[in-house]
Amino acid sequence: MWIVKLQTELNFHRFNKAIVLLLVLYAPFLQAMENSNPQLAADTLFASIDGQTISQAEFTGIFEAAVRHKYYHGRVPQEELEKFRKQVAEDIILQILLHREAKNLGLQPDRQKIRQGLDEYEHKVTNNIDWKSQQEKLRPLLLERLERQNLIEKIRARVQKINNPEADDVKQYYLKNPQKFTEPGRLWLSVILLEVPPAADKKMWQQANVAAQQFKQRIESGTDFAELAQQFSAHPSAVNGGDLGYLHQGMLDGDAQTAVNALKINQLTDPVLVLGGLTLFRLNGIQAERLKPFSEVAKRAEALLLRELKDIAWQSYTKTLIDSAKITLNENLYAFNDD
Repeated sequence: MWIVKLQTELNFHRFNKAIVLLLVLYAPFLQAMENSNPQLAADTLFASIDGQTISQAEFTGIFEAAVRHKYYHGRVPQEELEKFRKQVAEDIILQILLHREAKNLGLQPDRQKIRQGLDEYEHKVTNNIDWKSQQEKLRPLLLERLERQNLIEKIRARVQKINNPEADDVKQYYLKNPQKFTEPGRLWLSVILLEVPPAADKKMWQQANVAAQQFKQRIESGTDFAELAQQFSAHPSAVNGGDLGYLHQGMLDGDAQTAVNALKINQLTDPVLVLGGLTLFRLNGIQAERLKPFSEVAKRAEALLLRELKDIAWQSYTKTLIDSAKITLNENLYAFNDD
């Protein structure tokens, strides 16, 4: 019935993104857990973290609150719900360990910041009937949540307080991660849009297609593209002769992007169906992808490397917390995924 898992088997890297949201939801439950009874019957116990217990009822309350918060829009596929259930359980465990660690370190919450957070929240719910009727009960729980959040932020700030990387390390990061500093290729395009109303019948679409084909033939025979665009295009670029400038991959709808990708310079597409009608595209030029010189991106490379180093420091810290804890979970309620 019971299983014990270490950090290497738990997906605790997911905590970093979820921790703040879950602090909002779990505060009242976590407070109760800290005063929990380690002698809970096995069939009512969800988990034990170094002797601190979480009952099935407590976990169910937390999980249902989390589901309502994240999936307020409707039903959730069962597979996704099970994954979220695991995430919630893992997040609870880390919150308990981090809060305990904050106390062990003697950290104190920033009362001024907490007061500010409480004032901001109360301002948002000034006209909320439920808040007005239950604020005396809810305010202490909100304060508890804000204190926990503040303490975890303090721990994280302490762990991630590291020096800026050396210049040589930044240069090596740039060389090893060229994809982060490469400007993607772009296509210089022009367009003529023949507008077709949404309620147009088949005949109107046929007429637009014939007109587009005629424009293509005229352009290929020497008629100026820009002149036709200025006269007949319904696209805003008509004032510039249909010039769209340079566009990155993916900026056009699927069929249009596929059509222009197949062009050579100065070639035109066949008429392409788009939301507003039919279009003709011309490829004017190609700007190949370009690795930006280090001098141009040195500051960004330093910032990216520093962020990664901070993330590594935090992950290492939380891993140590988990590895040093005795975590026991009811396998009937939590099926681990060892992916």
